[in-house]
Amino acid sequence: MNRFDHQWQKLTALARQAPRDDHDLSVPPGFATRIAARAAAAPAGNPWAVFERFALRGLLVAAACGVAAVALNYSAFTSDQAVDYTATDTVSELLDFS
Repeated sequence: MNRFDHQWQKLTALARQAPRDDHDLSVPPGFATRIAARAAAAPAGNPWAVFERFALRGLLVAAACGVAAVALNYSAFTSDQAVDYTATDTVSELLDFS
């Protein structure tokens, strides 16, 4: 028998030996009415509240991905973009019309 089973058997044996308390365990009059009134008076929860938490995390992840993309491609932004494409005829090179 493992430790949990031994402790469970010991606990149930002690619970059987405990004196019974024969007091009235019923709920007081009007208890259900009070609970129902309190539930009706409470403001309804926002069903989208769960998604707000994930939306903020998603926004932070998207921002981090955007910053990483710019950081990794920074050399493409800073390089000289004024390359003279007229010096080579790319169409004739690709199709080899000569």
